Amino acid sequence: MKRMTFRLFPLSFDKRGCRLWLTALCVVVLALTATGCGSSRDSASEGVRDSQGLTPDERLRFNSLFLEAVRQREKENYDAEYELLKAALEINPDASEALYEMGQLMISFSTVADTTRRAEGTDMLRRAIALDSSNLYYKETLANILARQGKFAESIALYQEMVEKEPTSERLFVLTSLQEESGDLEGAIASLDKLELIEGKDERYSMEKFKLYYQLDDYDRAYDAIEALCEEYPTDLRYRVLLGDLYYQNGKKDTALVIYRDVLAKEPGNSLAQISLMAYYQAAGQDSLYQALVKEVVLNPRTMTEAKVSAMRGYVVSALQTEKDTAEVLGLFRQALELPQDTRGLGELCAYYMTKIGMPTMALQPVMEKILEVEPDYERARLQMLDILLRKDDMEGVAALCNEGHRYNPTEAVYYYYESMAYVRLDNYEAALKAVSDGVEHIGEPTNLETASDMYVLLGDINHELGKKEAAYAAYEEALKYASDNMLCLNNYAYFLSLDGERLDYAASMSLRTVNAEPQNATYLDTYAWILFKQEQFTQARIYIDQALSFIESDEEDSSIYDHAGDIYFRCGETAAAVDFWKKALKLTTEKAEKEALQTKIRNRAL
Repeated sequence: MKRMTFRLFPLSFDKRGCRLWLTALCVVVLALTATGCGSSRDSASEGVRDSQGLTPDERLRFNSLFLEAVRQREKENYDAEYELLKAALEINPDASEALYEMGQLMISFSTVADTTRRAEGTDMLRRAIALDSSNLYYKETLANILARQGKFAESIALYQEMVEKEPTSERLFVLTSLQEESGDLEGAIASLDKLELIEGKDERYSMEKFKLYYQLDDYDRAYDAIEALCEEYPTDLRYRVLLGDLYYQNGKKDTALVIYRDVLAKEPGNSLAQISLMAYYQAAGQDSLYQALVKEVVLNPRTMTEAKVSAMRGYVVSALQTEKDTAEVLGLFRQALELPQDTRGLGELCAYYMTKIGMPTMALQPVMEKILEVEPDYERARLQMLDILLRKDDMEGVAALCNEGHRYNPTEAVYYYYESMAYVRLDNYEAALKAVSDGVEHIGEPTNLETASDMYVLLGDINHELGKKEAAYAAYEEALKYASDNMLCLNNYAYFLSLDGERLDYAASMSLRTVNAEPQNATYLDTYAWILFKQEQFTQARIYIDQALSFIESDEEDSSIYDHAGDIYFRCGETAAAVDFWKKALKLTTEKAEKEALQTKIRNRAL
């Protein structure tokens, strides 16, 4: 059951009790200082002691130490406060105010494992209360500390003492919560009765008492509590439905049915009564009545979404258990989702059902669109939608979805990455550069290292495509700082260096790492073969290009690999084979410049 709010005061030093002490201390210190200045003490006064057995000089020293301890606490100098309180207690071990402050200090700075210090601090608070039993602030502080430690019996006893002396709504509220937590349900009911004496009759307290009666299996008092609510709030039909539910759960189903129908006669669209009646029909095996009522609830524009979700959830569970015709269930979902939605609940339930019956991921797109229409900042639905659009290769949709996504969540790197990638696929490199540049600016703690590295790889690729070589190389270096084993970065960086004819030894070392890591990756093998070619190591280059060709998949054929193979074979003196490779590359390429270059090599049979 849902418990009443349980508010315990924060574990901090209670300043309410000490302010009066501060005022009193100042007066005492000033008075004692005035009597002590400019004259010698009468020797007889040394024998005079106060009610705590302190001489005037001891009282002055105690008060000075205690006052300074409080000042140090206000300045958060807790070590100094501890030493000052310790010295004050050596003078007056029975000073309740010092025991109270020291007890709080020791508890606050004890670790979970430091049970001895915590117990010592708790005992000090108990002593402070014993010395000043009328101080409610001391009791409240100790009671809250004990509650946190799970010592409910002692905490409850202290709250009962406080309530007996000074009953307040706040204290009774906490006491009720503690009694419920400890299982003292009768005590909680008694506390609620006292709350009602202070605040008057309140439906919250009446409902809470009903729940407690129900837990105690005291159905007579539970019925009385709900019937009293029905009488007090005759226009609020929730209580009539609840009364019906109570009768139903206790086997008085005919009485429950009369109540449900009575409520619906007064308020035909009452969703609570409809849902209770649905459960009644389902349990009674009246399937046609059950299904008709489900449709009535779900397709009623005035029904709250929560009630629709509750009705559909039961319908879905039943449909899955009985292997009901999925077309009928999906048809009802479709009709329901066409109505205005105020939460994502119905859409999520529909997506769950579609997944459970094995529908393909892409079929979820209309449902995800509906969820995002209602709740555009819902991350889970947006990422699901992104997956769908990527599967469909809808790059315009990906770009739009991600652009909207990083407006709702500007720290999510995934959106910048895929927006940029989509623009690359759409040949809009300027838009791609902006998206990925914005993304790298948001790289921070929430971004994992691999994602951050990939962002910089994409930034490097785009810059190189735009002819910004130095910016590209700087981006690749940043990528390797985040993930030194980023194979995509190592390959692309090495390949572009080889195309530009720069730092070939550095390029070869990076490329070799990718080949060693993935020795059957045709792209990596091609890159390494091409770098060796650029270094004029033609025989070695041929070994690696042959391996690349042997591992290339038919659906991954790339004109550049065959172009490179032709160049390498030509340098190895096998012109006929080279021409064959160039011809194959020509069939695969769609770039005009590449076509012209390949045609020239084929025609001239030379590089």
